[in-house]
Amino acid sequence: MNVSRFKGIYPAVITPFDADGRVAETALRRYLEHLVPQVDGLWLCGSYGSGPIMTVDQRKRIAEISVEVVQKRIPLIMHIGCPDTASSIELARHSESVGMDAVAAVTPFYFRHSEGSIIRHYESIINSVKIPVLVYNNPKYSNFSVSADLLSRLAEKGVQGVKDSSGDIALFYEYMGKVTVPDFLFLIGSQTHLVPAMVGGAHGCVSGLSNAFPKFVKAIYQLCQDGRFLEAGTLQKQANSVRKLTGEGIPVPFYHAVLPLLGIDIGVPKLPFLPLTEDRIEQIKSGLRRADMLKEWK
Repeated sequence: MNVSRFKGIYPAVITPFDADGRVAETALRRYLEHLVPQVDGLWLCGSYGSGPIMTVDQRKRIAEISVEVVQKRIPLIMHIGCPDTASSIELARHSESVGMDAVAAVTPFYFRHSEGSIIRHYESIINSVKIPVLVYNNPKYSNFSVSADLLSRLAEKGVQGVKDSSGDIALFYEYMGKVTVPDFLFLIGSQTHLVPAMVGGAHGCVSGLSNAFPKFVKAIYQLCQDGRFLEAGTLQKQANSVRKLTGEGIPVPFYHAVLPLLGIDIGVPKLPFLPLTEDRIEQIKSGLRRADMLKEWK
């Protein structure tokens, strides 16, 4: 894997839907065009992108549109993780066929699986495609935490990278210490840990906040790249303060509320997500103004 090609900031792209739960294709195309010049890559159909509540056909359509719009200007990583192996393979093969640069899979969720089952799952995906396969570690939502030892074993089986959304920076450091396979990609799964991850040697970040404020998150990354960690730390604190505005969990409705404030049509969230109330939107506006996000980083 050419790690240098995949370095940088990846928005965990929010997917626009219409009121009937269909992908709002025109809005998606415009949104992707908005993001491309400001970031280093795109992470599609992950948690923020509502991948786990989309149909397989919807996820395929997202892949097709994204490849068509982006035209190889930046790398595209498609999340293809499903509770079952067969659907994950189907999405991986489709992603490769339309021109995705890499695929990623969260550990199969809902059931509590053994390590042996997890290894077999990833081996099956790896053997189905020639493009890089990444592990997406998200234990809060998948019911399984990938240990450093297991990630090392998966790397030896052919996994070429990891996105870690555990929120455990010590675990991420263990990953970087334990995996010895050359050219392995290490992505931290939230901008809330970007600076400490970069200090330890991370290659980049998959960030929810960069959906709305890509220049802001990219500024933190660039300061780290330049070795200006004290300045990066100041922005890191600001980023973590803003994250508290989004609410608990995966705040998909937050971005459906915020992006229109920035002039971006992002449709509506897909059920069972509900749009935020007007009162909540006003609270968010006030919070973003206090944090100088709407003025400085729009």
